[in-house]
Amino acid sequence: MWQKKFEQLGDEGFTIVGLALDAEGVPPAKKYYDRFGVTFPALVDPDYATQFGAVPKTFFVGEDGKVLALENWEQRLATVDSAQLIGSETEAKWSKPNQRLDAAEIRRLSLASAAVPADLATATDLGSRYLALGLKNEARKVLQRAVDLHDAKSVARANDAVATLLGQAYFQLARCSDDRETLVSHARLSFYLNPSVGFGKQIARLIAPEKFDDRPHGDFDNPFREATLKQLQRGRAEWLR
Repeated sequence: MWQKKFEQLGDEGFTIVGLALDAEGVPPAKKYYDRFGVTFPALVDPDYATQFGAVPKTFFVGEDGKVLALENWEQRLATVDSAQLIGSETEAKWSKPNQRLDAAEIRRLSLASAAVPADLATATDLGSRYLALGLKNEARKVLQRAVDLHDAKSVARANDAVATLLGQAYFQLARCSDDRETLVSHARLSFYLNPSVGFGKQIARLIAPEKFDDRPHGDFDNPFREATLKQLQRGRAEWLR
């Protein structure tokens, strides 16, 4: 769908940026994009740094950097005489390329996390940056300190934004784990907190990535994934009881 919209409207000041939340990184995401002939810019977020929670999601952003309502977006676009480049004032509010890995920015977040360790938004943001730098021990310390200050079952029952963030924290902890048992435990708990189907697919791949090796045509769905997802759903129901 979005590839067709990109081809139709790409010359009218309209563009699309895709973002794949994929625990295995660029290669499988690229297979998926290539399979469907995607030509618009596409990114990959293996550590769920974007904090989107359940996927897929669609956002429309105006030239002033503001997120727009989804209703009637094509009609609204048709009434614009000519799109303009985003101004410097709006651009200044965004992170510059590679700023996420800037030492000063990471130190700022580290101090903020130390001051309020229960702040999951800061902890997962910082954890994702450490993971991007390959600093698993640093990420583990920040994330473990944060999750220890929340009762996972109570948070899951509340089913609010905190549950999504805590699920993200456990997902990142799974990626920090060298021990197989700990990895699986954290991965399952991350799904129990954020039980979306898309997230469950990622958990299945963390639990047994070898089951997804050499998938024909880069297929994301397979019988093992479906069985694992059902198992996770049953396990969550039992855990909540």
